[in-house]
Amino acid sequence: MFDTGRPSWQNPRVLAILLVVFLCGAVAGAVVMRAGLYYRLHRSAAFKNESFNNESVLSYSNLTKELNLTPTQRQQLKTILDDYARYHQDLQAQWDDWKATGKNQILRILDPDQRARFEELTKE
Repeated sequence: MFDTGRPSWQNPRVLAILLVVFLCGAVAGAVVMRAGLYYRLHRSAAFKNESFNNESVLSYSNLTKELNLTPTQRQQLKTILDDYARYHQDLQAQWDDWKATGKNQILRILDPDQRARFEELTKE
């Protein structure tokens, strides 16, 4: 049944089993990574879209109601949330400026046909 003249690792059955185990591991790893990345990317996108509004868990009205805040704490919370909103707007403005600067630098090096195609690509 087994060829005793060859080492066991050269046996076709052993090699076939090792190949199957390796492929199963690769497929399982790919499935787990894809599922994990999908979850992370969508959770990240949901967090980016989350803001301090009435529907948010961290909204002013929800926090004051759920935490039974004192009037002093309510005022401090309002200040914190207002500061956060202002900070977020400043960051968004900086990000928009940075994107516009990069786009303008790219447009400067393109010929007219390339510019038109670039504009099509960036609209999508």
